[in-house]
Amino acid sequence: MIVLHPLTSKPIGLGAGAIGSSLLSLQKFSPPLTIPTVVSAIRGGAIDIERSIVRIDAIGAYPVVAAILMNAMLDMHMDTPKVIRKIPADTSKFTSIQIKIENAVTFLFSLINTLSIASAGYSIVVFTLVFIYSKTAIGMGLDESFLKFTAATVGVRMHAFRACLASVPGFLFSLSLSRFLKEKGIIRWIESVTTFIIAVITVVHCKSIVSLASSLIYSMAYK
Repeated sequence: MIVLHPLTSKPIGLGAGAIGSSLLSLQKFSPPLTIPTVVSAIRGGAIDIERSIVRIDAIGAYPVVAAILMNAMLDMHMDTPKVIRKIPADTSKFTSIQIKIENAVTFLFSLINTLSIASAGYSIVVFTLVFIYSKTAIGMGLDESFLKFTAATVGVRMHAFRACLASVPGFLFSLSLSRFLKEKGIIRWIESVTTFIIAVITVVHCKSIVSLASSLIYSMAYK
């Protein structure tokens, strides 16, 4: 079997003698011979491409999650009553307060649900384009172009990631407000308050996970 030498780009065989001579020749170069260098020599440097493909596949998961959330929020938007009621002049104080609360909840639901849908849509478009063009570059063997494209899209990918992340608690808060508007009596409080508590817990845990990823993964990757 013939592969390319990782440093000289010359074809080499994979017989026992060929591997030995190949590894000995690496000692003439800097950095010194290490396990990753040996793996790269035996596999023709393919490990970097494989890792890049794994990373691209991870990027491809974002639009899938965002699409699921967006579809659920669109159904919720269509199913939830959104009526701003006027307060009659002869209504009681209790009823007047109740109408004001429902109007405020209706406004909040429309705002949060719409922003969450738009955020999910933005995330879908950006990550889908990045996924397609990254796969295209790797498939065409344009490694240098792929690296430049990846570096150039860091900012927009960060915005898309934040938009996708924001749509998760946005969905849960929207669900809480939706249950309040759809139900009546004690049921509306049970369903809305329970969902609201879960949404708050989700925000706290997501923030913790993102902080851990920033400190343990990305800070090491970009040292």
